[in-house]
Amino acid sequence: MEKYKNIIKDWEKFKESCNKPPITSIRKNSLKANGGFKERLCEKFGEVEKSSWNPEVYRLLQQDSPGRSLMHWMGEYYVQEESASIPVEVLNPQEGERILDMCSAPGGKTTQIASKINNKGTVIANDKSSRRMQSLHANIYRTGSACVAATNYDARQIPENQKYDKILVDAPCSGEGDKARRNFRPASQEETRSLSKLQKQIMEKADKLLKPKGTIVYSTCTISPTENEKVVKNILESTELRLEEIKIGAEHSKGLKSFQSQEFTKEARKTIRVYPHHLNSGVIYVAKFKK
Repeated sequence: MEKYKNIIKDWEKFKESCNKPPITSIRKNSLKANGGFKERLCEKFGEVEKSSWNPEVYRLLQQDSPGRSLMHWMGEYYVQEESASIPVEVLNPQEGERILDMCSAPGGKTTQIASKINNKGTVIANDKSSRRMQSLHANIYRTGSACVAATNYDARQIPENQKYDKILVDAPCSGEGDKARRNFRPASQEETRSLSKLQKQIMEKADKLLKPKGTIVYSTCTISPTENEKVVKNILESTELRLEEIKIGAEHSKGLKSFQSQEFTKEARKTIRVYPHHLNSGVIYVAKFKK
């Protein structure tokens, strides 16, 4: 990971975060959560801290197995990394909208969308993997996400007969720089280049599925510029989509204008990078496009 030393401002903090476990966090599901939610969390898990920027996220400071509780079984919360909740907050789904989650399994962001619109709208949750569709269906049911319908397409092959107000592209990625995904092992150039090509193709399909004036949020859980800023640059060049500034209370760094011999675009500074040491959570990269 030393090749990224020059782009991570707090390199020592980043390295330190590599040697300690992230804080376990859960996201409250307003479709199911009952009264006294935080109090009951504390009774079950001990010390609980609410996120400083997202009121639906709680950090479980003494517990790392929240998937075994009755509250979880009843769908009152979803076990989700704090950083993973950022893309949907940036998407800002509203009641009555038609929304597409193109790479949705196992359903963390899909069910977050359903919760934020209070089941008042339409959410299409798509995923290519038939195996992962099982967990997607289970989580949709468990959380009471009644506005969600699931489809099983390669994201690049989703039919274009329906258009969407907002689209989330939480793209397949290398997970480089993320402890949970690959324990900070570097990805090969062949892997990142192949994924970058796939990510661009999915985004070009998203553009075709988006209504005029609609919004696409692109996210990955990798720090690889080839899968992040390079994809953004390619999309700006191949479509009429334009980047919007992201305003979020979570600690983050700005996107990169260049990396090593690669030149991107100054517009990439409108995108954000969240490293493990920012939230004691996972990696996330987020870009917001407007049509």
